[in-house]
Amino acid sequence: MSEKILIIGKNSKISKELLKKIPKNKTVIQPSKYVWNMEDINFDKIKIASIKKANKILLLQSFISSTPFLKRNSIDIQNQVSVNLLSVVKICEIALQNNKNVKIIILGSESGVKGSFDIVYALTKSAIHKYVEERQIKYPKQQLICIAPSTIIDANMTLKRKDKKNIKKSIRANPKKRGILSKEISNLIYSLFYEQTDYLSNTVIRIDGGKFARM
Repeated sequence: MSEKILIIGKNSKISKELLKKIPKNKTVIQPSKYVWNMEDINFDKIKIASIKKANKILLLQSFISSTPFLKRNSIDIQNQVSVNLLSVVKICEIALQNNKNVKIIILGSESGVKGSFDIVYALTKSAIHKYVEERQIKYPKQQLICIAPSTIIDANMTLKRKDKKNIKKSIRANPKKRGILSKEISNLIYSLFYEQTDYLSNTVIRIDGGKFARM
């Protein structure tokens, strides 16, 4: 039976870089955001079947808002919580309860550790990190991993930000004197999917260039 890889967030540069590396004999499921509306977590039978069949799952969906919290309406906030948190957890639960060999990688964020100008974004990412650390796997071959990078400078989310000065300031303060690239994240994801031991699980891998080291 051919291996099936489910990628949510197909338009991200991380996804595009990863697809360059995935062997051609693998079946990649890349749902359209219109078909898989992550604001609605009432998944139909087709979505659930796709999740159950996937051997590897990559969850990249999330969005950040530049609107101050007190100026946002409840629907907008609820949609963000659904996309960034609830849809992620639901996909994971379906997969972990139905596939003994599934490997799941979720894109978290340093905002889940250190906060963000978008309060809801920071809270949802922090919740994802905690979920990954505490959600016990039931079968030896399962893996649940989160990658928490600092600002990905070529990501669509970053390129759309209006606070360019803050981005430049963050890069200058980083010991590496640069931001991380989507290709670097995709390289790590590929390694975790295809090269690393399955002993690694329930871990949040922080990729921040050492910017928070204090000694």
